[in-house]
Amino acid sequence: DLSTKPLLPLGTLKKKQVIKLFSGQTVESVTAIKSRVSHTYYAPDGSDEQIRNGTKTYGKWRVSSDARICLQIEARREKCRIIVKEGDEYKKYIVKKNGHHQHSVSFRTFAPGKQF
Repeated sequence: DLSTKPLLPLGTLKKKQVIKLFSGQTVESVTAIKSRVSHTYYAPDGSDEQIRNGTKTYGKWRVSSDARICLQIEARREKCRIIVKEGDEYKKYIVKKNGHHQHSVSFRTFAPGKQF
């Protein structure tokens, strides 16, 4: 059974692990390219709030059946990404159809509850 899906990196989290890591947490993250820092609260009910550069946005989050965290912020389209544990760090990757994966975000801290 040869799958047409790209191979995922070692350390890619499963659905329950992603839910446990994010649900009810305020997460500090930094984007890989522009080094933009944001703080996002992932509410257990699937809503989220994010602060970046002093601006607060609201959206929704979920974990898909294939263990991708999906974020839909305000009027933008939903984006789903894999979460990979690399050593002590968690990172978000875009899964490319060609089998290459692009690092998009690093997660710095996870704190219980809404921290802002």
